Amino acid sequence: MTNSKVLLQELASFDVASYVEAAHRDGRCRIAEDLELRTKVRRLALNLELLEDSGVAFPERSTRNSINISRLFFDAQNYVLSNERPRYEPYATTLLLRYVLGVDSHEALSVTQSRIWTVFRQIIQVQLDFEMESIAGISKFVKKDFSSDVSRARCAVLSEVRDLIPSRYFLTTARNIVNSRSLLDVARDSVDSVVAQMLVFPQTACHDEVAFIRLIHMSECMFWGVLICVQRALTAVHVGQLGQALQLTDAATEFAAPLIKIFRAVRTMPPEHFLGFRDATGDASAIQCQSWQLLDAHMYGVLPEKIEVLTTIPEVRHVLRLANPDFISLVQISGQLGESELEASLHESIIRLDHRLRAWRKYHEKQLAGRTDPGYLPPEARGTGGTSGYGYLAAHEPPRASKVPANRAKALSLRPRQDNDGWNA
Repeated sequence: MTNSKVLLQELASFDVASYVEAAHRDGRCRIAEDLELRTKVRRLALNLELLEDSGVAFPERSTRNSINISRLFFDAQNYVLSNERPRYEPYATTLLLRYVLGVDSHEALSVTQSRIWTVFRQIIQVQLDFEMESIAGISKFVKKDFSSDVSRARCAVLSEVRDLIPSRYFLTTARNIVNSRSLLDVARDSVDSVVAQMLVFPQTACHDEVAFIRLIHMSECMFWGVLICVQRALTAVHVGQLGQALQLTDAATEFAAPLIKIFRAVRTMPPEHFLGFRDATGDASAIQCQSWQLLDAHMYGVLPEKIEVLTTIPEVRHVLRLANPDFISLVQISGQLGESELEASLHESIIRLDHRLRAWRKYHEKQLAGRTDPGYLPPEARGTGGTSGYGYLAAHEPPRASKVPANRAKALSLRPRQDNDGWNA
């Protein structure tokens, strides 16, 4: 069995600051050439997995938390350093981000919502600091394809994104980050420290790849925020708590609001900058994004056009469990609501959320992947996830909440039931 005391000492001695610096200076593609470092990362990943399997209990909550953070960190690093073509989750360290967001923590919803907005704000601030230091010429890294004009444009959009954070989540101030060299110290310090030092590890030395990864993180935050609200809204409807469902769909719409501006921040990146690191992202593709695929299914149902592709992707194959007649999506529910004032308000709230998500989807399809503006990908190029790129996105036709036929004569079943994922739905 793994000696937990020795393992903690190894985590304390792992110089995460040097690892971060090497990734930013040379990219993880170069780090992978360091056999000694790669072996060390693999050993720590394995030992942390063995420790988890052994069931060793740490009485201190901070130690348990640090072990979980370290395990998710090394799992991602080990995969990327050991495989020539990374996938989405290890490439963007999204499983660690998911843990930091607390979406699986079973805490009160208000606590999780606050945590998501706090992490989102911190990611924005860290990226703004990165851009401003580069513009000012005081960054310790000389990055490829840096353009001060691009950075200024991105900062302007990110400031607009930050302004969309509801004011009630600005009551707490972000902590001052003390950059530690010890991985264990960073994991123990705070969520802010983990966000600043343990989430972004570009494959290349390209400046805009750092922004690209952090914009992925911003989107992940919002996807999870919308999803947890939609899941609970579905539960509330089926137990007859329509007032609570209305509050939840309104909260989901707040989380969805920044999505299109996040994509506009992506659009500040010139296509040639993207092509400078695209090949190094390997098999990483947004189609492997669990938060979005789950959200899409809970909002619209599993679209028939997606079933064949989802079947081939292990990270999101479980979403197909929702492709059954017993599961009713939020947009389907909007067509089953009656004519009371509360039901009409809930229907309008679902429409507002649908509009936010559709605007984001269409911007993605037309401006980033679309043939109307093909600069990011040549017309013949396929998506990194093996799809047809623009053609795959354009084929999706989710039902619109505003056009779902209302069935006023049929009362909505309010009897609680569970879908195949165990969520009340």
